[in-house]
Amino acid sequence: MDRTVPRDPHQSVTLGAPLSGSGLESFVGGPWTLPWSPTACARARAAVRDVLSRWGLTGLVPTAELLVSELVGNALRHADGPMSLTLEWVADVRCLVSDGSSVPPRPREADLEDESGRGLALVDALAVRWGWTYGPVGKSVWFELSADLAAA
Repeated sequence: MDRTVPRDPHQSVTLGAPLSGSGLESFVGGPWTLPWSPTACARARAAVRDVLSRWGLTGLVPTAELLVSELVGNALRHADGPMSLTLEWVADVRCLVSDGSSVPPRPREADLEDESGRGLALVDALAVRWGWTYGPVGKSVWFELSADLAAA
């Protein structure tokens, strides 16, 4: 299995290291800096596609692409920079979108006519788990997908 993925056209990052004493291998992709522009979602989806394919988890790609688009879109709309994307795989696959804001995500109920407000409900419905945590700068909003479902 190839354990490198392009960080940008000029760099690569190693995607694997055993967890000491756990008997499990863990893989990490990123972090990748995402631009504060409409291209951020496309770049995040491309990174998710590339990394999950290299990890042999192509079955997770459609859901992961959809959910990472939601988190990146939320960051673009409600937060500020810097923004980055990280993928982790131990037992499940965790996708983290970090931004410079300390304001936590706030799920809301969208009315039938609303054009927004359904993203976190979608994340909640499709992810095994999701949440957020404070980081050194701002916060990370994350979701997890079951690696077992990748083969299904």
